[in-house]
Amino acid sequence: GGIVVMTVSRSPIIGITPVEGMFINCDWGTGGFKAIPGSSCSTAEMLADGAPRDLVAPFTIDRCKEFRIIDESVAAAVAH
Repeated sequence: GGIVVMTVSRSPIIGITPVEGMFINCDWGTGGFKAIPGSSCSTAEMLADGAPRDLVAPFTIDRCKEFRIIDESVAAAVAH
């Protein structure tokens, strides 16, 4: 048993934080083990550019404040 960290929408948070120079790629829930290797390319591009590119732009932390849901629950093979 343990805690599975995930957003309400079951989608990750990828982007720049309010802390200068701090980027995040988190809250993957149970899909993180499979998804982190692929999303690491987008994270590396974000680190190099200083901003998220189009592919990950919808997944910024701001969407949590604004309660913009990206519902990908149908993409998961397990119930969350």
